[in-house]
Amino acid sequence: NFKVYTIMKRTSLAALVMAAVIFASCKEEEKSPEFTLELEKDSVTLTSGGEFLINATSDYDLTYKSEDNYHAIVDEKGLVTARYVGETNIVVSNSENSKKVKIIVEPEYDICEDLCQYLGKTKSQILSKFGDHYTSAENYIIYEDYTSYVSDLMFKIENDVVKAVLINVDKSYWSTLEGYLKERYVFAGKESDVGDLSEYYVYKYFDNIYEAKRKTKILVWGFDRTDRTFLAVSYH
Repeated sequence: NFKVYTIMKRTSLAALVMAAVIFASCKEEEKSPEFTLELEKDSVTLTSGGEFLINATSDYDLTYKSEDNYHAIVDEKGLVTARYVGETNIVVSNSENSKKVKIIVEPEYDICEDLCQYLGKTKSQILSKFGDHYTSAENYIIYEDYTSYVSDLMFKIENDVVKAVLINVDKSYWSTLEGYLKERYVFAGKESDVGDLSEYYVYKYFDNIYEAKRKTKILVWGFDRTDRTFLAVSYH
C-alpha cells in the first residue's frame, strides 16, 4: 500500500507540475504580441483640402497607402489630406493584416454635375436622360435654362457620339465656378486673347491616375468676348 500511495503521490505531483507548465505557457502566449489591427473609423467624409488622422491600434508598426492619390494622399503617420472630389481607400497594414479606411471627398460647390461623365455617350443616351426639348445649332444639342446657375447646356455630337460638353454661366457666378473646378480638377495653366476668347484657364482630369496610357479630359473655363462665363469639356 505504501508503494501504491508513493506512486500515486508522485504521479499527482507530476501532473500538477505539468499543469503549471501548461498554464504558464498559456500566460506567456497571452502576453506575446499579436497581429491584430483595429481602426477607430473605417469611413470618413472630407472636403477638398481637409485633413484626418487615422487612429489605428496594432502591436506592430503600421504603413499607410492611398489607392488613388488623385482623391486623397496619406503620410507615414496616417495623416490623410483630401484632394479632389471622389472616393478612395487608405490601406492600413501591419506585418500580417490590413484594413481600409474609405475616404469620401465631398464637393462644396454644386454648380452642376460632373460634365466629364457625358463624354463618349451616344446621342440617344443624352436624349434619354435630358429629353427631346432642345434646340439645335450645327452639330450641337442645346438645353436652355438648365439650372439656376447654368443658362445653356450644350453637347457637341460627332458621328452620333458626344465629343464635347459646354455650359454657359452668368458672370456673377465666376467665383462659384472657380471653386467648382478647383475642388475637382488639376489646374494646368492660364492663357489670354486666344481665338474668340478674352481669357481662359485650363484644367485637367485623369480617368485613372495610375494608368500609363490614360485619357486626359481637358476643361477650358473663361470669358468669351461678351464677358459671358463658360466651361467646355473635351478629351485630349
